[in-house]
Order: sequence, then C-alpha cells, then structure tokens
Amino acid sequence: MARATDLQVQNYSDQRIRPRAEQARALVAAFRDDKAAIEDVYEHVSGANAIPATWEDENTSGPPSLQTPQDVLVFNAVATLFLKCIDGTATAQDVADLSANWPVFQAACVRPLGA
Repeated sequence: MARATDLQVQNYSDQRIRPRAEQARALVAAFRDDKAAIEDVYEHVSGANAIPATWEDENTSGPPSLQTPQDVLVFNAVATLFLKCIDGTATAQDVADLSANWPVFQAACVRPLGA
C-alpha cells in the first residue's frame, strides 16, 4: 500500500473528517433537544399513570413500517444511551443496550441509505 501524500491527507481531512465532525455535533445537539422535548410524549406512549397508550402512526409517506408506542420508547432509549456514551457515563451494559436497540431505531428510516 502506497503512503498518502500531504495533499491526500489534507483532502481526506477536509472532505471526510471535518464533515463527519459537523454531522456528529449536529446529532448530539439534536438528541439533546429531542430529550428535552420528549417528556409528555414519553408519558403518553409509556402508559404512565396506568393510562394505556392510544397513539397510532398515521404517516402516509409510505414508510416500510409504521411506528408503534414501543418504537418511541426505543428512540428515547437510543438517545439516552448515545448521550451517555458521548458524556462518558455509559457502562458496558449501556453500550450493549445501545447496540441492541439500534436496529429497532433504524427501522424508522423511510429512505434507503444514500438516497
């Protein structure tokens, strides 16, 4: 394997590392905002106070699957666990739980990768 030139390293840094850092920063900020806004939604879908969740996904854009109250709870778990990893407070079990919940969270995707 040939060694990269300084220009190749600069291009990689500019075209990949910097954009990924921006995307990661935006994701963390978005998850923090989502967590700040989910309280009432979480209470509704979790059936808190012995009130069963009544929400049904009415998305008409043709997602591969409709969301359920459990999917909202999984999203909350993913956001919580991801932020624990970023904040340095995650345990090994938190990391395993994030990995286990990630495919369920990803099922909310509507468009194929790269679309």
